Amino acid sequence: MKLKPIVLAIAALSAGVANAAYTDTASNVYLTGASAIRNNVAVSIKKLCSDAAGSLTVYKNGSSISSLANQMAYVCSAPMASTGITTVIHTVTGGSLNSILGMSNDTAKQQVPVSLTSGCTAPVAGSGALAGYSVSANCALEASAAPSDGGFSDVEYGPVSEQVTGLTSGTDGFTIGDVIPGFTGVAQVFGLAVSEKMYKDLQAAQGVIGKAFAVDLNLDGDTLDAGETGVCASGTSYQDCQPSLTRGDVVSLINNNTFAAHKNGAEAIGLTAGANLQYARRVTTSGTQSSAQILFLGKGCLTGPNFGQMAVIGDEIASGATKSYNGGLFTVSANSGTGDVIAKLNAAGNTSYAFGWVSGENRAPATTTGWKFIKLNGVGFSDGTTTGLNKQNAIDGKYEYFVETASYKGPSTKTDTNEGALLDAIAGKMATVTADGGPVTPGMFIIPDNSTGYDHATHPTEVSFYQRGGATPNSCAPVSRPF
Repeated sequence: MKLKPIVLAIAALSAGVANAAYTDTASNVYLTGASAIRNNVAVSIKKLCSDAAGSLTVYKNGSSISSLANQMAYVCSAPMASTGITTVIHTVTGGSLNSILGMSNDTAKQQVPVSLTSGCTAPVAGSGALAGYSVSANCALEASAAPSDGGFSDVEYGPVSEQVTGLTSGTDGFTIGDVIPGFTGVAQVFGLAVSEKMYKDLQAAQGVIGKAFAVDLNLDGDTLDAGETGVCASGTSYQDCQPSLTRGDVVSLINNNTFAAHKNGAEAIGLTAGANLQYARRVTTSGTQSSAQILFLGKGCLTGPNFGQMAVIGDEIASGATKSYNGGLFTVSANSGTGDVIAKLNAAGNTSYAFGWVSGENRAPATTTGWKFIKLNGVGFSDGTTTGLNKQNAIDGKYEYFVETASYKGPSTKTDTNEGALLDAIAGKMATVTADGGPVTPGMFIIPDNSTGYDHATHPTEVSFYQRGGATPNSCAPVSRPF
């Protein structure tokens, strides 16, 4: 097992950052990459720990015990998947492409992991998205960034290859040709999330309020139980009550055409005239961002002689920064992780209009003060409940905004045998149906091209008829039924 010690920081450190350094050992693995699937990665690690007869503790940056962060770690009391590894350190800052870039020897491309020894409070029972976990919060970050051992990406790197083809052996310790892609057999659903005010005002503009709804709250296969039918009120989150935007609306909102009506007043989509619209987009290394640009703008796909791809608004904005267009009528922020987008939507809440891309593993809050998912072209994927699985319409081929998850390993100097085996085991657990000991994975489903042979007829709520690239992930490919 190689060691990658990181030199201790000697400068004064800001509050909340540990005066320590991460060291890669035989008992840990450091993953970087996608934030959109962090919950499903976590539940898969938990299952692997349980399979090993161990107990799991989550160590995380930030004070919340109900949601994960951009930096966290999972410590199992037993080695997982026969690898000898007990600790998975997981950083999702910057998103998917850092599954590759994060392995670099170049510190500018590396990410800072969470510390397990500084600032962490005593473990308590988690709630919300962390219900069922033992959670130690308030952990500081390590003193410096460190090279990772690989990780997961929402999409394959092909459509944004310009961001990784410049890797060199001299600077980074490997080239893109040394990177080993992994097939996961799962796809993640994404959707357009909006602030509470935008949700309610779209409902009103589209005449949704007062319509009947039916929802299977207890997931028993019917809508006959108490509270499962009724009339949509302002803010009701159930799928029948969700407003919608068209594909054309979305394209006009996220392309770089600042003359579009959608960027010159919210009235273009039926909202208050002259009101500001805030686009909480992700940074350029994000797979969530790439997936939206691929699906709606053809970015990185429609590059042939007809050149159909459209340019993207906000690529020039630094992570964490905001830029206004058209006298403040349209505002774009660049957000590092999924949690940062959700924070922007929550901040807008009931007072302003904000929207952004969020994965289906996130369930909109039950309250009417934060954010919610809406439909695209009249079709929704979110059940609009705190327990829904947010994927049935995608499984059934009715909702097309999903992409197939990829994993990436480096050469042996970056990802050793045990680290690679555990990465594969996490992916394999995500692609296992619950009847065979797999986890419940909101917003994530198994595609037809899976290594186990699962089929839709046998597992209609977990395995789809439909996919994009299948065994060779290809986000540019249209959704189809392979057999």
